[in-house]
Amino acid sequence: MTTKTRAFVCIALLLAALTFRLGLAVGFPNDEPDDARFYTLLARNVLLHGVYSGASAPPLTPTYVRVPGYPLLIATIYRVFGVNNNTAVRVAQALVDTACCWSIACLALALVPRAWPPSRRRRVQCAALGLAAVCPFAAVYVTTLLTEVLAIALGTTIAWCASRATTGEGNGAGGRGWRRDGAWWFATGLAGGALTIVRPEGGLLMAGAGAGLVLVCVRLWRTGSMGPSGALRHLIRCGGVLVVGFLVCDGPWMVRNARVFGTIQAAAPPLVAMPGDYVTTGYARWLRTWVNHPRFVGPFEFDQDRARFSVDQLPPWACDSPDERRRVAEMFAIYNDGVPGRQASGPRAPGEPVGVTPDLDAQFGALAAERIGRQRLRYYVWLPVERIFWMWAGPHSQYYPFDGDLLPLASLDRSTHQHIWLPLFALLTLVWTVVGLAGLLRLAREPASRMGLLVIALLVVPRLALLGSMENPEPRYLVELFPFLSALGGVAIGSLWSRWADRDAASVERTRTCTTG
Repeated sequence: MTTKTRAFVCIALLLAALTFRLGLAVGFPNDEPDDARFYTLLARNVLLHGVYSGASAPPLTPTYVRVPGYPLLIATIYRVFGVNNNTAVRVAQALVDTACCWSIACLALALVPRAWPPSRRRRVQCAALGLAAVCPFAAVYVTTLLTEVLAIALGTTIAWCASRATTGEGNGAGGRGWRRDGAWWFATGLAGGALTIVRPEGGLLMAGAGAGLVLVCVRLWRTGSMGPSGALRHLIRCGGVLVVGFLVCDGPWMVRNARVFGTIQAAAPPLVAMPGDYVTTGYARWLRTWVNHPRFVGPFEFDQDRARFSVDQLPPWACDSPDERRRVAEMFAIYNDGVPGRQASGPRAPGEPVGVTPDLDAQFGALAAERIGRQRLRYYVWLPVERIFWMWAGPHSQYYPFDGDLLPLASLDRSTHQHIWLPLFALLTLVWTVVGLAGLLRLAREPASRMGLLVIALLVVPRLALLGSMENPEPRYLVELFPFLSALGGVAIGSLWSRWADRDAASVERTRTCTTG
């Protein structure tokens, strides 16, 4: 593949990616998620009242329960194209996601060894770009007013910059090498700080990048590239610019929170609540003792305090004994109708539950502590593993018109063609998984690529551990893995493509030799 051919193919793929995303953005707009309405409310309050507040009416009390990156982007677009112009937001997201496809191709190129022939490296880049361009799982988030598009783009940028920093030519060898590596670590910090003010787990990716830097310095010392003092100096320099880059983006948010609230808050609080707000921590902990599948998130998490609960909705593993099931039924009765003989505070609509009161939350918390005490391995190991598995194993059809569960097959809605689309999306999930793992195994055989793979692992594994520990395993939380699979899949496909091309070239050469001979 010549340089001109590669440029033509890349431009064609980017145009196809943009067309696909613009078609989704305009054809399937989605304003349904509650988070979307809250983000637009924050944006309007900033734009119209100059206050970062989640209140829908005066007084507009400042808040830090959501980091400001995405609401500020919406506010900027509203200012240019008109308040509540969500179509403009979606089109902007389509542009960002298309640019992210190129970042994925660059990530694939950064992961492969520099010793590979240029033709093979170009094929890897084109294959990764092709996978990213047609990936339907990440592209659909341009239709929503959620943070996924920005989070995917920034997470991919972190991985690309950190991979370049860890596998670059400099790696601390001399002043020129330090300046080059330092620039990539600074870019990693910038992207990490930007991600942290878009999604709270951005700090985990920064921690992974920092761990990768430490391992790079250890390798430089162990391989004799520099002495202990040189490796330490390199760590301090690169770590310093990494932190500076992070603070450039996240520092203003921290200063604002310190001035307004008197606290250093770099990201959203873990409980997504302001100090003094009532949060049902006991009930959430009880959910974490048995929830292992996304199908339980809606009925027991999103519908909390809005729908009535029944013990018949629970799976068998939610209660360890008949006595425990009886206790849960009694707590559900209090949740639904209140304590016998005591009126609920305030009027209720017919069928509306009383909700999880502080006393009831304490009871759920006590029950959770008992269940954890009996089965610690289940709580800390098996349930998180099951959550991660089921978050990934679904068809990833969220926000498409045919969204739903693949199983049981008999319940598929033929009016929205679920019987066609959901099996297809499940198959595509399997395809991306297989080619991504194939690329990982291919790079694992290359010593020059192992540090880059280790950095990717340090970015991904802590986030998976965090998601596995949460009581609301939503499949959309794992959509940020698809860019990594596209990059690694590009390695697998590009390598196979090169093998076929080399075999054909060799066959042509043999034929030519025989003919001339």
